Amino acid sequence: MCGIVGFQNFAKVNFDCIKKLEQITKTLNHRGPDYCGFWKCDNGNTFLGHTRLSIIDLSENGSQPMISLNGRYVIVFNGEIYNYKSIKKDLEKKFNVKFNNETDTSVLLESISVIGLRQTLKLIEGMFAFALFDKKEESITLVRDRYGEKPLFYFFDEKNLVFSSELKAIRKFFDRQNMEIDSQSSQLYSCLGYIPAPKTIFKKTYKVLPSELIKIKDKKIIKKEKYWGFLGKKNKQIEIHDHNNINYLIEKSVKKLMVADVEIGCFLSGGIDSSLVASLMQKNSLKKIKTFTIGFKEKQFDESKYAKKISNYLGTDHHEMIISIDDMINNIENVFDIYDEPFGDSSFLPTNLVSKLASKSVKVVLSGDGGDEIFLGYNRYLFAKRIQKFNNYIPLGIRKTLKYLLINFPPGVLDTISKPFEKNFGIQGFSHKIQKISNLLDYNDHIDFYKKLNVIDNENLKFLEKHKLFEQVDDLISSTQINDVNYYLPNDILTKVDRASMNNSLEVRAPFLDVVLANHIFKISNKSKMKNGTLKYLLKKCLNDYVPKEYFDRPKMGFAIPLDIWLKKKKIIKLFDEIFNTVEWERLSMSSLSIQKIWSDYKLYKNYTPTTVWNYAMAGIWLKRS
Repeated sequence: MCGIVGFQNFAKVNFDCIKKLEQITKTLNHRGPDYCGFWKCDNGNTFLGHTRLSIIDLSENGSQPMISLNGRYVIVFNGEIYNYKSIKKDLEKKFNVKFNNETDTSVLLESISVIGLRQTLKLIEGMFAFALFDKKEESITLVRDRYGEKPLFYFFDEKNLVFSSELKAIRKFFDRQNMEIDSQSSQLYSCLGYIPAPKTIFKKTYKVLPSELIKIKDKKIIKKEKYWGFLGKKNKQIEIHDHNNINYLIEKSVKKLMVADVEIGCFLSGGIDSSLVASLMQKNSLKKIKTFTIGFKEKQFDESKYAKKISNYLGTDHHEMIISIDDMINNIENVFDIYDEPFGDSSFLPTNLVSKLASKSVKVVLSGDGGDEIFLGYNRYLFAKRIQKFNNYIPLGIRKTLKYLLINFPPGVLDTISKPFEKNFGIQGFSHKIQKISNLLDYNDHIDFYKKLNVIDNENLKFLEKHKLFEQVDDLISSTQINDVNYYLPNDILTKVDRASMNNSLEVRAPFLDVVLANHIFKISNKSKMKNGTLKYLLKKCLNDYVPKEYFDRPKMGFAIPLDIWLKKKKIIKLFDEIFNTVEWERLSMSSLSIQKIWSDYKLYKNYTPTTVWNYAMAGIWLKRS
């Protein structure tokens, strides 16, 4: 795994371009601590930089920027091409290509040289983001993988094109000047807890979308297109599925992702997804695999004992860390350094800590990311079915009355009432869930359902309803799933994991996002994937082949921190007092008085959800540090 940067100047410059390239490249040393490389074009206006985390071909032969054998293309690449060996054999056999190193990057580069970029993108399987410079055309093409596992940002105006794996390199290029905050992005963050691609917190600065190709030539974006799309929902769905074939496809993906020239471990939470990945890794390993987990001192949120139980059954070499309020306080301001823009998912803290734990032993881990989205594992999928039935049978007037009662019920009381049941029923964050239910009692269509399902601060719901986001297909569950895959997965889950892991020079691979596996699962009907009202029915059936059902059959807890408990601690109150009352909220186009009132009202009356308070606190930390 690596960090990539580069820039083109469209106007006369008054700075040392090589020095600038070195400066911005070094901001990504955490993404690639093993080697740092630079390249400039003969025309003097195109510069590429790369930091390398060596995973395949550990020699310097695999260093980048890398030039194609025919001399036409130069690439900076971040990611892994899992099927590169088979592509390499075809290139050697059909086109007599003679490779000078063993990396997947060289295979990607020579495939582009021989059969073209579009055909190569159809062939490759993996996670990646890369920039390709064509010397002949004098063009740069930016490309991102199908699901958005690997990030790619770019700034573009009449003077400069600057791109990077992280925003911090672009900010370094401008020395934080000319980086104006985008007010619309700020509002979207208040609604969702993340800033959805292609937007970033800054004007003129964008994220390349998952499966997007952007070509820049002659100071213009001449092509912007998607080379792949969400498959299956527009086709006739399969009612009958072969359990053994699904198991085979998952195992094939796991085995494919276990290929590396370094030792590979596994994140293990004790849940369905990671337990199945760990089971298949151990099955296909000649020695004990290393597994890693994080637990909480707050017992009702701690799943580490389940991970330990699975580890003992499988016989893995298990490592765990139990975190406390002090661990959170010590790491909370890392949200600025790691994410570069406001990011509200509280589970970034345990994700960062488990990555730090794993990085002490391995360079690569496999995870269960994508399992919930691909195999229908979130409670929202069952809930969508139930709320649809409820709204069809209950008159609108009664639903509006119920909505009024739920919205005006103090969140603090709801969280207190739910305490005895959180562990057995998986209802942590109860007030936030009730807020979602109240919103959905009068949703209009599938897009409106998704917006009301995901909004964090209800006071911003009207803005979100007006903003053109999300997609709609025929049934509510499929619409929810497609938006999870296209928005929540890349902008929240995969963003969280990529930045937290790479902050610790650790590569994370997700077997459930294998394109062959995912395409097959998308074609299976929702009824089959939630048979008898069971979420992740197919995955549970597969896991039961390796681990007894009693080891994993329990309510879903997730990986979020116990916010309502931690927000009562004196250390957090003191920290948040400073954040809410000292930062200049107007820079985010927010009213300081309004935001401060949210925090003061929460402390006094608990009439906002802990998630809402946390979301603004993370934005405040970003403001404080930026």
